[in-house]
Amino acid sequence: MTNRRTNNSLLFLTTLGVYLGLVLVGGAAPSVFAHGALTRPFELQDEIEIHDDLDTKPDNESAALSLSIKTYLEDVEYFLGTLQKLRNSGKFDPSRDAFEVTQSTLLPCVPANKVGSYAANAFNLKNDSLRPSLERFSKLLTDGYSLADCLPSTRFDGKEATSSKFTFKFDNSSLSIQVAVQKASPVVAKNLSDRLVTVFANFTPTAGELARQKIFENTKFKSKNDQVFVVTRLARADLDALLATRAQ
Repeated sequence: MTNRRTNNSLLFLTTLGVYLGLVLVGGAAPSVFAHGALTRPFELQDEIEIHDDLDTKPDNESAALSLSIKTYLEDVEYFLGTLQKLRNSGKFDPSRDAFEVTQSTLLPCVPANKVGSYAANAFNLKNDSLRPSLERFSKLLTDGYSLADCLPSTRFDGKEATSSKFTFKFDNSSLSIQVAVQKASPVVAKNLSDRLVTVFANFTPTAGELARQKIFENTKFKSKNDQVFVVTRLARADLDALLATRAQ
């Protein structure tokens, strides 16, 4: 298992030559896009803590899972901060704006992979001022946080690829974020879900940071069939309080 942010983030440039180099099966070729991480206005590396039992003798799996979870939590908090700034600037009105974004991703399991197949299933919004922020958050979710298994893919002529899907949605009831990854079997999926729950229990948010506490309290892990789901759901009342109180 590898993580996209073990070292510095890479900006992936998809050229025509790389595109033509992919072996695709079937009719029309899937969309292939560049995938780059954001340069953030703040860093949370030292602000999300892990208890000593992971720090002292972490096995490789625990270390990898803790990094995947930590990255996900940072991404969600970053997105909340973005919404708060948009609200303060008058570009986002939680009382009337809504959005829903869903995307499926296949990433070939090859060394130094830079491209993949991205299928936009839904990109619905009422306020077009939100589009750049929704697109940025989408880029952070596209690799399934390195949790999916490498499995043979018909899309890439039987070559192995990881499969993941994300949905994030805001409406009158809540803000929900879900990342789903495919595993080799239901047993493998259940094992990963259980391990994620165990590793997550060793995290603790920094005291006094309301947004971080709410994200921790409302993030769950579950498995169904051969998939594992990471889900964060913030009720509308919690979200309204967070958008009103986050520091500018």
